[in-house]
Amino acid sequence: MKTNESPIMMVLADGFEEIEMSAPLDILRRLGMNVRTAALKQPMVTGAHGLSVQADSLLSEVDFRQLGGVILPGGPASWVLKETEEVLTLVREMDAAGKLVAAICAAPMVLAEAGILRGRKVTCYPAPDVRQAVLDAGGELQEAPAVTDGMLITGRGPAAALEFGYAIANLLEGKQSMASVQEGMCYPPYKF
Repeated sequence: MKTNESPIMMVLADGFEEIEMSAPLDILRRLGMNVRTAALKQPMVTGAHGLSVQADSLLSEVDFRQLGGVILPGGPASWVLKETEEVLTLVREMDAAGKLVAAICAAPMVLAEAGILRGRKVTCYPAPDVRQAVLDAGGELQEAPAVTDGMLITGRGPAAALEFGYAIANLLEGKQSMASVQEGMCYPPYKF
């Protein structure tokens, strides 16, 4: 990992969407980026489909001032994250500091609750309640797998997890680094 880099914190709660956690985490770590995971209550967190992972730390142990950004996987955990003041504070602080804020699937609801979406391009899971939360917060919905608006990156859902991870890689490490990782991962997958 790049030792001189502020860590990017991925926040996990029970019910997180596994592929939305693992795809961006894998892509960014392939680039040597310092990406850490933090859980809300206990280090062992269980995803929406039964995969349990051991988080690197608890969010309460993290000094937000030391972070380079935040990533929020979606899934049913999104409803927990949007009701957790510590997560909302983290999102607001990262956004105010001009650092990475990334959320996929239903997790853009957290960004809506944090009040950082007004006038910004965003995508999200197409469920009516998720879309409405984004619209009510002033977000400009885009129909795309991943959307970048400055330091804000959003992803549509599980099938967009790779595009979401690549968008983060492109923003933080540049197109050449992202393309190198894509090539090593045989992306796009059906190019022969």
